[in-house]
Amino acid sequence: MVLEKNMLINNRYRIQEQIGVGGMAIVYRAIDEKLDREVTFKVLKEDYINDEEFIKRFSTEARAAARLSNNNIVNVYDVGNDGNIHYIVMEYIDGFTLKELISSKAPFTDEEAVGIGLQIGAALEHAHKNGIVHRDIKPENILITKSGNIGTIKVTDFGIAKATTSKTSPIDFMGSVHYFSPEQAKGENVDTRSDIYSLGIVLFEMVTGQLPFTGETAVALAMKHLKEPIPDIKAINPNVSDNLVSVIKKATCKEPKNRYQTIAELVKDLKYVLAEIHMSKKEKENVYTDETVIMTKDDVDTIRNSQKHTENNNKKNKNNNSNKNNKKQELSQEDADYKKKEKKVILAAIITGIVLILGITMGSRMINNTLYAGTIKVPNFVGMTSEKAEALAVRKHITIETKEIYKENVDEGVVAEQSVKKGERIKEDEMVTLYISSGSNSVTVPNFLGYIKSKAEEIAESNDLVLNVEYVTSDELAGTVVDQDVKEGEKVAPKSEIKIKVSSGGIDEEVKVPDFSGKTKEEAEELLKEIGLTGKFIDGYSDTVPEGQVMDQGIDANSLTTKDTVLTLTVSQGPNKAVSEAQDEVTTLTPVISLPSSEPKEEKTTAPQHGQAVRENNETVKPVQSSAATTRSVSVSVSPDFNNNSYNTDGSDVYSVKVVAESKNGSTRTILNDKYKVSDFPFSVNDKINSDTTYKVYLNNQVISTENH
Repeated sequence: MVLEKNMLINNRYRIQEQIGVGGMAIVYRAIDEKLDREVTFKVLKEDYINDEEFIKRFSTEARAAARLSNNNIVNVYDVGNDGNIHYIVMEYIDGFTLKELISSKAPFTDEEAVGIGLQIGAALEHAHKNGIVHRDIKPENILITKSGNIGTIKVTDFGIAKATTSKTSPIDFMGSVHYFSPEQAKGENVDTRSDIYSLGIVLFEMVTGQLPFTGETAVALAMKHLKEPIPDIKAINPNVSDNLVSVIKKATCKEPKNRYQTIAELVKDLKYVLAEIHMSKKEKENVYTDETVIMTKDDVDTIRNSQKHTENNNKKNKNNNSNKNNKKQELSQEDADYKKKEKKVILAAIITGIVLILGITMGSRMINNTLYAGTIKVPNFVGMTSEKAEALAVRKHITIETKEIYKENVDEGVVAEQSVKKGERIKEDEMVTLYISSGSNSVTVPNFLGYIKSKAEEIAESNDLVLNVEYVTSDELAGTVVDQDVKEGEKVAPKSEIKIKVSSGGIDEEVKVPDFSGKTKEEAEELLKEIGLTGKFIDGYSDTVPEGQVMDQGIDANSLTTKDTVLTLTVSQGPNKAVSEAQDEVTTLTPVISLPSSEPKEEKTTAPQHGQAVRENNETVKPVQSSAATTRSVSVSVSPDFNNNSYNTDGSDVYSVKVVAESKNGSTRTILNDKYKVSDFPFSVNDKINSDTTYKVYLNNQVISTENH
C-alpha cells in the first residue's frame, strides 16, 4: 500500500517520503507529530494485509522486538494499524547500510571487519538473552550511522523474519538466502546458532569483498550452503590473519553443533583477534619469553674463557708444527698404512651415525605427525597476566576461559593455575580454563538461594559483595532468589559482583500496574524489574513535571496486565520553551483582514475513541505576510497538569484543547481546536511563523500555558 506525502496516519504520523522497499514492507520517513521527531514508518504490502493469522503473528513478533533496548539495535517505538494500513514505527537512522559500504570499500582490513562484527555480536547477544533469534542477518539489515555517534552499527528488523517464515518459504527470499544457515535452507527450526552462521557469512564478505556462494536460483544457493565448504579466504585475500580465518570457518560450520554454541563465544574470539592486532611488537616479545633461552653473565664469561683457551692452543700448535713434521717423516710405511685404514673406519662410522640420526629424526616426525594430528601443545600460562595469557592463546589457536580464584601469594590479575598442564596436548576444539588470582584478600561466597531479594542484598553487603539482579519468569514465589552464578563456598575478591536471578512470577500471572508518576527513570526501571514488566522510555515536554521524572504511562495505574506487556513511560525533559504567566482569558485583537460576516457554525462532537481526536469545523484566519519575511518552524507544548481538578467540570475524561497564535502585527489564528482523551497527553503542535508570535494553550476554555516564539 503506497502512502502519499503529508498523509496523516492515526492522527499522529505524517508521511514525508518513501525511502525504501523490502520484501514485505514499504519504508517511509515520517514525523511523529505527538513527540515531534523523525521516525522510520514501515507499512505492510497489500499481499499480507488480508491474512489475519499473519497479521497476528507479525504484530506479536514486532511487539517482542520492541522489548529490546540496546545501543546496536534499531528501537521499535510502536506497532499498530489505521484501517488496512498495518505499520511498525522504528527509530530513524540517518546513515547507510553495510551492503552499501561493502560495495564501495571491501575488502575490509581485519580491524575494520572485527570492529563491525563485535557491534553486530553485541546486538545479537542482547537479543538472544531476551529469547529472540533474528533469522535474517545480512548487510542490508545492518545500518551504519553518519550523524550522532558516527559509525555506530545498528541491527534492524529483529523478529520480523519469524513472522514471514510461515507464510513464505525462506528460500523465496533471494537476497537473504546468500546468508541463510543450512538448517534454514532445509526449512528446519532454527536457534541462535543460525544467526552465528549468518554473521560468519557477513564477516567473510567483509574481508573478501565477495559472497562465498552464488547461484542463479534460490534453490541452487541453498544447496551450496548445505553441501559446499566456504572458499579459501586467504586465496581471495592473503592479508586476512589466520586467527580471523579460524573464527569465520568455525562460525560457518555446516553442523550447528560444530559452530560457536553462543554468540558470546564468537564475540570473545573476535576480541582475541582484535587484541592481537593491537598488541605492539614489544608486548609480543614479552608474551613469549618462556620459549626464548636467555644467557646469564656466567654463560657469557664461560664463552669468553673458552675463546681465550682456543687462542692459546693455536699458538702452541704453531710452535709444535715443525717437530710434528719431523716425527711424521720418521713413521714407517706400515704405520702410514695403518693410519689410512683407521681413517676409513672412522669415516664409515660417522656416515653410519648420520644415517641413523636422520632416520630416527624423520621417523620421530612421522610418528608425531600421525599421533598428534589435530592437536595443540599447551604452553605454560602460569605467572602471566591475563592480558598476555589471552594474547598467547590467540597465537596458539587455543580457546580459553578465565575464572577468578583466590590464591595466596599470587598477584591480582595473574594466572595462578591452568586446567591443562604445560606440555600436554589437547584437541583443536578443546577449551583450557585459566584461573586468575583475585588477590591475597578474598571473600567466601555465601548462599543466596531461597532468600527474598532484600535479605539477599543484606547478606551480600555484610560479606563485602555486590549483587547484579536479573528478574526471570519462574513458578517460585515472586521476589525469591532462584539462581546464583558463583556457587556457595567459592573464593572471590572483595567487592566482586555476584549475579543472582530473582523470580518475578509466572508468565501468565497478572500484575497490577503501579503509579510511576514523579519517579525518575532509574526508579521506574527498578520498579518494572520487581513486578516483571518491560518498559519502553520516550521523551516528552512538560511545563509542570520536573525534568527527569515520569510524566505519563501507557497503562493506567492500578490496572491489571500480563507479564509480556511492554509499558511505555514518558519522561519529562522540562518545558519546551520559556513559558510566561498564564492569563485568565483570550484577548481578541482586530485582524488585518476582514472576518466573515457571520460566525462559522460549530458542529456537534462526540467523545472520541481512545487515542483519537475529534476536530471542530472552525475556520482559521491567517494574517497577511510580507514576502520578504523569513518563515521558521516552531513547536508548542500541550502538557496539562491533571492534578488541577478545575479543568474537569463534567467528570468526563475528554478535554477540549485550543491553541491560539497572536502575532506581532495584531492578528490571531486558531491553530488547533480539538478534543482529546487524557491518554493522548502530552503532545506538541507544530506551526510556521515569520514574526514574533505568542501562543496560548486552552484546556476546557482555561489558559494553561503561554509560549513566546
